[in-house]
Amino acid sequence: MAAFALLDREKGPVLVDYLEDVPDGADGLSEDEMAGMVCPIDLPRFPDANAPVSELGRALATEMDRLAPWYDLSVRKRGRTTVGPSEMDIKVAANFVTNFLEDQETPVPRKDLAKGRILKLAFEDLKAYYGEAITAQPGYGTSLRVENWLFNETVLGKVLWTLRRICRESDDEYYQYLGRNSIVPDRQVDLLERVPEVAG
Repeated sequence: MAAFALLDREKGPVLVDYLEDVPDGADGLSEDEMAGMVCPIDLPRFPDANAPVSELGRALATEMDRLAPWYDLSVRKRGRTTVGPSEMDIKVAANFVTNFLEDQETPVPRKDLAKGRILKLAFEDLKAYYGEAITAQPGYGTSLRVENWLFNETVLGKVLWTLRRICRESDDEYYQYLGRNSIVPDRQVDLLERVPEVAG
């Protein structure tokens, strides 16, 4: 209430001591208890299931833009990043992955590696970007929570599930390998497969 008294001052700026104490225990809040005290990330809505891949690509670009301040904060706090093995700008990596969903013959951004290898490096960079961005927010301290968020609540998650299906259905053995072992973690696949059982 003391803060409201400042509104009665006719001139400013005003510098006064704030005599009210912080509520007991506030300085010892856990990360999970602080989760509601930060600005939530306003992510875009998922495109419709029948939407063209180009719309999915635009939604992914928007989502990445909204995560960018959190990614930058994470890098400043840690002093490093794990994003970068693809040696591509993160948006170039995102464009390549979403273009691949529509056309597996899409040109590669690099000429020094096989397309499948570049694809893997690109989606791993995207996963790292998202993981680092979200862990800058309180409440995402566990790898499982980050994983659940990424694969079930983001446009990138939708992109990766789609990429997994395309690779598993491919005639290319390396793409099949990626679809089975690399794109979506086994525990996320297990959770998805158990949902119908729980619903039944």
